[in-house]
Amino acid sequence: MRVRALFAAAVVAAACVLTGTTVTGQPATAQAQDCARPQGPMVAYGHSYLHSPEIGGANASYATLAATALRVKPVIRAVNGGTTLDVDALVHKGATKWVPGSADLVLIDSAINDIEQKLPTKQWTTALRHTLSAFSTAPVPMILLVEPLQVSAAGHPGRDPKVIAAYAAAQRKVASEFDAVRIVDAHSGWVPRLDLSTDGIHPNAVGMLHLARAVRSTAIRSSCSP
Repeated sequence: MRVRALFAAAVVAAACVLTGTTVTGQPATAQAQDCARPQGPMVAYGHSYLHSPEIGGANASYATLAATALRVKPVIRAVNGGTTLDVDALVHKGATKWVPGSADLVLIDSAINDIEQKLPTKQWTTALRHTLSAFSTAPVPMILLVEPLQVSAAGHPGRDPKVIAAYAAAQRKVASEFDAVRIVDAHSGWVPRLDLSTDGIHPNAVGMLHLARAVRSTAIRSSCSP
């Protein structure tokens, strides 16, 4: 019980950092925007960054932190080592299958393992297109598609920024076919040696916070008007 309480406190504290509030919940700055608050949870599909944040030494995944900051419940549907092919299966099959109308905010992170496994471009882009098509039935949710970030592990293809950029370009091309997709670009300020754990692949607590800020910012820009 004590561990659970400490975990909850860590999540709340991180959410305060994300939202610019104090630990008492008072806003640090006035909000000058009118935002459409998401209804229901934020459903996040992906891999170990979402499923097992402890691998990198973090207390919570960036999806959990971002959802908490947005004041919605996080629902994590992920598998360690998952590629876009695995995410596609999660979205279309079994207990994790997407149900139209169950949420109006969806996050998808399926990039870095495609790169690691050197999946042919046509294979994962076809899977991504099939995944995104599952959300085309009304009511259509906002889809936050996370771009891959550079890693530092020796031998990992994602260590090369050109590989990351090529994947992101192909990802954006598929995303452009779907009006509801918003790209989460967290490249600015991302420093692999600071944001990743010692394995050079999984985000540490600092990296998770960096990603969470990008997710929250993208969601707000897409749902708020001045």
